[in-house]
Order: sequence, then C-alpha cells, then structure tokens
Amino acid sequence: MMKRFARVTLLVVCFLGISLVAQAQSDGALWSSLDSFITNAIKQYKVPGMAIGVVQNGRAVYVKGFGVRDIKTQQPVTPETLFDIGSCTKAFTAASVGMLVDEGKMHWDDRVDEYIPFFHLYDPLADENVTMRDLLTHRTGMGGTDLLWYGSTFSLPEIIRRVRYIQPTAGFRAAFQYQNVMYATAGYAVGEASGGTWQDFVREHIFEPLGMMGADFSAIDAQRAADHATPHMKQTDGSVAIIPWRNIDNVAPAGSINAGVGDMTKWIAMQLNDGVASGKRLISEGSMTQMHTPQIVVPQGGEFELFFPESMQLTYGMGWFIGDYRGHQLVMHPGDIDGFASLVVLIPEIHTGFVILSNLDHNPVRAGLAYHLIDQLLQLPDEDWIAHFAKVAANFTSEDEKETQEWEAKRNPNAKATHELAAYAGTYRNKAYGDAVISVNGDHLNFRFHSIDAALTHFQYDTFVANVSDLGGVTPVTFSLDDDGNVAKLSTLGLDFDRVTNSGN
Repeated sequence: MMKRFARVTLLVVCFLGISLVAQAQSDGALWSSLDSFITNAIKQYKVPGMAIGVVQNGRAVYVKGFGVRDIKTQQPVTPETLFDIGSCTKAFTAASVGMLVDEGKMHWDDRVDEYIPFFHLYDPLADENVTMRDLLTHRTGMGGTDLLWYGSTFSLPEIIRRVRYIQPTAGFRAAFQYQNVMYATAGYAVGEASGGTWQDFVREHIFEPLGMMGADFSAIDAQRAADHATPHMKQTDGSVAIIPWRNIDNVAPAGSINAGVGDMTKWIAMQLNDGVASGKRLISEGSMTQMHTPQIVVPQGGEFELFFPESMQLTYGMGWFIGDYRGHQLVMHPGDIDGFASLVVLIPEIHTGFVILSNLDHNPVRAGLAYHLIDQLLQLPDEDWIAHFAKVAANFTSEDEKETQEWEAKRNPNAKATHELAAYAGTYRNKAYGDAVISVNGDHLNFRFHSIDAALTHFQYDTFVANVSDLGGVTPVTFSLDDDGNVAKLSTLGLDFDRVTNSGN
C-alpha cells in the first residue's frame, strides 16, 4: 500500500515537474513572440515608445519598454519611464473612496454635499439626490464638460462651483455619460473626507503600501523626473511630432497620474488579489466587489468601439469598464490625454492582467496589442487586431471629415458679414465656462478662450472659423444679433456666450 502510494506520488511529482517545464517553455515562447510583435507594430504605426507589464497569479511575469521616450533624444523606454496614464487614474479615485468607506469616513451612497457643501447641479432632482456612487458611475445626467478644465485656469474648487450653471443632457441616473469633472469632484471629496488632498490620500494609502515610488500626480513633477516619456502626436501629413505636456492639475483625480509599467504591475496585482498586497489588505473585498460590479449599462457603438469590439453587454462599475469578449469577462479602462495613450486590462478568471503605456495619443497599437495579448492568454484564435482598430479609427476620422466637408459645401461665399469687424469686438461671457474675447487684429478678428488664441476667417454671414488643432481643426464661431441689429451673442464649441463689453482691444 505504502509502496503504491509512493509510486503514485512520484508520478504526480514528475508530471507536475514536466508540466511546469512545459509551461515555462510556453511562456518563454509567448514573451519572445510578443517582443517581435510589439517591435514591428510600433515601427509600422510610428509609435515612438511603448511599455507593457503583465501580471499572472500575483507576480509580474513580463515588464518591458520598447522604442524611445523622445524622438529627438532617442533615449530608450524602460520599465521605470513615466507616462501619463490618463483616465486609468479614475480607478485610483474609486479605490480611494472605497478605502474611506472601509474606514467609515464615507459611504458609497452619501450625498456629495455632505463632503462638498458648495457642490450643486442645475437639475433640482439631481442636486437633491446626487451621491458619490453617481459621480463614480457617470450617471448624473451631466454631459461632457471638458472645456471647464481643458486649457482653463480654473482651480478644481472653482470648476465644481461652476457646474451648477450647466444644464443636464440626460435624466438623472437615466444614462451613462462619460464625465471627467464629476470624477475630479469625487477626488476632491476624498480630500475633504480624509482631512487632506486626494493626492495625499493616494500617495499614503496606495502608492506607498504598493511600493509605487516612481509615480506622481502632475505633468510638472513628471517632467522633472530623469526617466520620463515625451508626448507625441501624429500630424496631418502622417509624420509624428513632439507636443507639450498637457497639465491637468485642475482635474487631477480624473486623469493626472504618471507612472511606469513596473509600478503599475503592483497596482494590477492588488486588483487581481481582491485588495490584498504583500499579505496586507489595503481595501476590503466588499469595496473591491463594488468597483468591479456593473453599475450602469454603457450604450453600444460610438467611441467605445475603439476598446470593446465584440462586447455583447458593456457596463461600467466604479473606475472600470466591464465587458465580455468571446465568453470571457474583461475589466478594463483606457486613458488618453494629449500625446499619451494607456490601457489597463484585468482578466479575473485566469488571475491575469496587464498595462500598456505609450507616448502617441489615440494610436491603434494600444488596443490592437491588448486584444492580441488577450487572445494569446486565453488561447483563442488570433486576429489582426491592430489593423482592425486602425480601420475603426480611420472610419471615425472619415466621418468627421465628411461632416466638415458637407458643412463647408453649404457655404454661400457671397454672403458678407452684417457688420464691420470692430462691431464684433468685445468680451462674451458664459456663466459656467468663463469669458471669450474677440479683438480686431489688422484685417481680421482674433478669438481667445482659455488657452485658445486663434485668428478668425470669415465663412459666411456672421459666422467665422478658427483653426484650433487642440480641438480637432476647423471650429465655427457664430455671432447673433439682438432686436436692434447689434452683435449680442457668440456661439462656438457647443457653448453660448452673452456679450458683456463692447471692446476686445
């Protein structure tokens, strides 16, 4: 009996040893092929630099940099190279709320004004009932409000105060509408509830326990680091150029974290281990479940096709998109800010996750690499996902160009402006978004709003156009007259401004 048991045990041990060797050889082949895949992809699609980190069963198994941090200096990307992770920051903000829930200092369904007394929404129903959960699930009824922070000098408290003047674009809790300002507001509430700032809390409760010692919260700090990536953008002629860092300190909790893939693998390992890192629980299993549980349905189509090509049911938890892919659950979040594109993916059923960071915004390699790796890890048939996402992105661009061409085709070139240029000059005010200033500069008008400072070219009647690269190119600026025929309003970027002074000079 004992001899038979010994033989069986020996066979099991031998089989296990052979399996481990086979697995190691298989993994080695996977990582080797991944090296070649990434190297070829970034060369083909002109991505200056990229870094990827893969976590399996609690440990980092692949952490590597590719390409260069900066096309001028040609310094190589390393696992420590700082990239702006963009909206992947949102999961850190949701986790911060979860940690404060664990401490009894917050509750998911507390009203926001319990932490920020000056926070109000335009809709009385929403204003009376909006909770922290609503902020973290993009369901306040508030549409996009990025012009409150993008290129503006408003501080976060000032942005929060201005939200009350913005009309909702959906019913309260009726629809998913991606919302950076509401996430920044949630982060501000974290600071108020913890007696410090959002940055202080994340540093003390997440970065330090995880050992993410290279990560920071600001473009200013990132650029001081010895090893940081430079943002790049593809130009209309297909070339790639360096662009300035976009400082988003005024909505930091929505997208300002900078980190290297080495540090990000520690964050992923904690996510896959239900809130435990190095044997210590940082966040309760209950709070982890809340964040990874669907809270609201995300509509199919639109921009999310760039990240969820085959999802039958896409939802949002808190700080995470949750979707299905060929019978498997994916928990993930992309991040985009000028010159950077990132993606964090969790595959819970195989205890695996990965992060992709790159220094070329909106490039197809990010999502294409992600699904290539997902297929490899789940042992699914491989497809040319990079080509797929390049085509989807091209279709979006083509549709935008078609709309612009159709709009330009309706132009009446003989329709002159109703007034002399000086009659349009002045300051125009939107109560939420601030002032737009029109001035006369020689033979043309000039438009200034936040960081935008652009010449206006007459289009037709009282419509002029500005070429604003930060906002996608041609931007119409239309003036309206009052009952007496005087220039009284300005409309642009989906916003209306009332004239408050008669001289922009």
